[in-house]
Order: sequence, then structure tokens, then C-alpha cells
Amino acid sequence: MKRLAKRWTAASILGCLAAAAIASGCNRGPLSRDEEVRLLVATNRDLEQKLLASEQRVADLTASGAVAKPVPPAPEDPYRPVAVRFGRFTGGIGPGGAPGDERLKVVLEPLDAEGDLVKQAGSLVLEAFEPAGKDQPPKPYHRWEFPLEDLAKTWIDMLGVRGYVLKLAWPAGRKPAADALLLRAKFTTLSGEVLTAETEARVGPPQAAPAPAK
Repeated sequence: MKRLAKRWTAASILGCLAAAAIASGCNRGPLSRDEEVRLLVATNRDLEQKLLASEQRVADLTASGAVAKPVPPAPEDPYRPVAVRFGRFTGGIGPGGAPGDERLKVVLEPLDAEGDLVKQAGSLVLEAFEPAGKDQPPKPYHRWEFPLEDLAKTWIDMLGVRGYVLKLAWPAGRKPAADALLLRAKFTTLSGEVLTAETEARVGPPQAAPAPAK
């Protein structure tokens, strides 16, 4: 009964549309009352046949065991970065890239779930802090931001170094007052995950080698 009601409801709607078209003068000439009735009956019959055919197709698919298959979830990327760390060459550098205090070199390495270094795109916020006195929080020194496009240009894989390598001038030429900086990195992946790392890097002038014992 519900299906029949649905069919007649839809048929009635189409019939009303046909009647409106007749009333608006869309036909070639005025129709008699009998011709209007025959047109509406034919329109209703055509719509009912289409509905019956559609229901029959659904019934045939159901009888054959056809079911809608859910879309499987996308496989998880085995090389998805889950952490970042500062590379061992992070710190102050001087002429020729040797340890010194002319610039700051930062090496950042994305890591997968196995702890292996992987090349993955992202953006970076790097914050540097100067150590303060006892029981005092570190003082902000500078903040650098690297959007996706800029950070991608810093990737290096050569001479035993693999990762994002940044060589940064001291802001306004002001060297840190201390011989070390606290570095904090916030690496945002393409999926929006924020991975953080922290390290203390030596940035002072190279220490003199101890004199040989006599």
C-alpha cells in the first residue's frame, strides 16, 4: 500500500504539472475537457510504469545478492613521520662550516615509526632561547618561521648529512650572550600533525684545545 501511495503521489504531481502547462497555453491550441483528462491519465500511466520498472530493478539486484560495498579505508603510510629530532651537526658555525659563533646551523630530521629518517614535507617554526639565571625561565632570543615551500629548499642528502639543514644569521647581527642556546622545533606535517623537538646547542667560539701534559 505504501508503494502504491508513493506512485500515485508522484503521478499526481506530474499530472498537476501537465495541467499547469495546459492552463498556461503551452500547447498548440485549447484542449477540450475530455482531451485534458485523457492527457492526464496517459501521463499518470507513463509515470507509474517508470516507477514499477525502477522497483523491479531494485528487487532483481536484491534477489541476486547485490549489496553496497563500503569504501575501504585508505592504507596508513608506513613512512609517515611520527617524530623529529635535531641532527648532531646542530650548533654555531664559523668559517668553512667549522664550529664557531658566526652563524647558527640547524639540522632537523623527520623520523618514522621505526625510528628511521624519512624525507617528508612540512613547515617549521624554530624558537631559540638564551639560558637565564638559576630557577629562571630561559629568555626568548629569536623565532624563525619556514613555510612549506621555503623549508623544502633546505633538504640535503650528501656527505653524511640527511635532513633539513638551515644556516641562520644572527638577528640584527646580535650574537647570543651565552655560549649555548635552547632550541625548540615545531614541525607541521602535510596532514596537520605537529611534531616537536628540543635541544641545547653550543653556539660560542670554538674552545681551545687543552695544552698537552708535560
